[in-house]
Amino acid sequence: MWNRLRGPRHRAVMAFAGLALCAQAGVRVGGGEGLDYHSLFVSWPSGWLQTHAVQSWLPGDLVQAYWDLSVERWEGEDNNGGDNQTEVYIFGPVARVNWPSDRLYFLFGVQPSYMSHPHIDDDDMGGNIQFTSHGGLVFQVTPRLAVGLRGQHTSNSRLYKPNPGMNLASVTLAYRF
Repeated sequence: MWNRLRGPRHRAVMAFAGLALCAQAGVRVGGGEGLDYHSLFVSWPSGWLQTHAVQSWLPGDLVQAYWDLSVERWEGEDNNGGDNQTEVYIFGPVARVNWPSDRLYFLFGVQPSYMSHPHIDDDDMGGNIQFTSHGGLVFQVTPRLAVGLRGQHTSNSRLYKPNPGMNLASVTLAYRF
C-alpha cells in the first residue's frame, strides 16, 4: 500500500484530503469563453487574517476571512479542432460576507494563480503567473452542505503581453467537515 503513496499525484491527493478534514471541501463545474472548467477546492478559517486584517476594519462577524486552495482544469479546443487543456493552481485569502444572512452569503477573493500551460483555447494568456479574482453567492442548505454560483476572471495583470483574461462561471457544491 505504501508504494502507491509515493508518487507526487498521490501525495497531492493525500494533502488535499488532509486539508479537507479540517475545513470545507468541494467541487466547481462550469465554463465560459469556449472552455469547460472543473475544480476541486478546500477552504479553512484564517484566525490570523481575521484578527489582523478584518477585525481592525470591521469588528463583529459580518466578514470572515478564509484561506482557499483550488486546483482547476480548463479544457478547450484550438483552431485546428484539437483538444488542449491547462491546470490552474490558486491559493490565497477569501472574504465571506454574511449578508443578507448567515445562510445566504457572498464570497470574494483575489488570489495569485499558476497555469501549467499559458496557451488555452487559442488564447495566449501571456505567461504562467496569473491572478484570479472571483465573487460568488452561496446558500447554506444544511450546516454541512452548501451550493453556490461563482464568477471569476483570470488574467496576468499586465505582467506579460498579451493579457487577454478569461471569464468563467461555475456552480459550486461544498461540504463542511
